[in-house]
Amino acid sequence: MPAKIISVPFHIDDGNYLVVLEEKKEIPFVLSRVFFVKAGKGIVRGKHAHKKCSQLMTCVSGSVEIFCDDGVKKKTFFLDNPSIGLIIKPGVWAQQLYLQDDTVLSVFCDRPFEKEDYIHDYDEFKLFIE
Repeated sequence: MPAKIISVPFHIDDGNYLVVLEEKKEIPFVLSRVFFVKAGKGIVRGKHAHKKCSQLMTCVSGSVEIFCDDGVKKKTFFLDNPSIGLIIKPGVWAQQLYLQDDTVLSVFCDRPFEKEDYIHDYDEFKLFIE
């Protein structure tokens, strides 16, 4: 499965925490784009694959289930702690189910936004990975 959980450096002091992500360390690629998604309980987002873009996702607050399908294996990952990251390589169909209100997902990418990199149709995705 070209999606995997990683540990992210997490420092706690007096109930406060600091999460550190460094390019080519925890972020295993050259960083090109960062975005944040805030959504409420029950919202489903994503529902696409990338042809070229790799991503690292962390849940800054709240909790989210991320379903990944590489055409051979299907797996659901659970992010509810900023010390856990999920790396998703190109060619993986992914969708996120937000499990709590005000959940915030951070996404780090190795490519800028490129509309042509997105596959939004699942049948087209299946053809792409063949």
